[in-house]
Amino acid sequence: QQLNMPKNLEGEREKKTDNIITKIKPQAAPSDKPQQLSDFEYKKQVEWLGSLYTITIQRHADKELPMVTDSDGKKYYDNKVEVLITRADGTEFFKRTFKKSDFKEFTDNKYGRNGAFIGFMFDKVEGNYLKFGASVGSPDPNSDEFIPIDVAINNLGAVKITSSVQLDTEGDDAEKQPQGKPKTELEMAEEEGM
Repeated sequence: QQLNMPKNLEGEREKKTDNIITKIKPQAAPSDKPQQLSDFEYKKQVEWLGSLYTITIQRHADKELPMVTDSDGKKYYDNKVEVLITRADGTEFFKRTFKKSDFKEFTDNKYGRNGAFIGFMFDKVEGNYLKFGASVGSPDPNSDEFIPIDVAINNLGAVKITSSVQLDTEGDDAEKQPQGKPKTELEMAEEEGM
């Protein structure tokens, strides 16, 4: 009889172990649900061409945009970024919602196709331009895989989007360089039969 007891105890233990495994499993399931990058708002006052302007940048996930994936295959919602620039008297000088598609000329590679619109920040005032930096790349917050893009807004509210890859010094320059050329995008589109 005594010999049987440890076996029973073992059986009990095994059952408990099973229960623990069962409890852990459901927690893993939500990772199939799309993730989203946290919303953020950035506000800055700048002096530009002798006047004061307030720049407001807001990023939020947009569930209506096509999904994006990171290198582990995790799904994320893509983002929209609203840029609002107001004059000192509060009137609107510039307002536009940017999406990843606005930068497709520079993002027709793996980062652009699978990546998200991850960032948009004010850089500096330069002459009659307000300069910003945008980034499209892996939605994984811990990743540093992205394409840097320059966005300039002039005093007439016109937007100029250019690749900032040329500014990158050495390293993976050669790998990224061709992505900034619209011709490459066209060639890729043709290859994909678009």
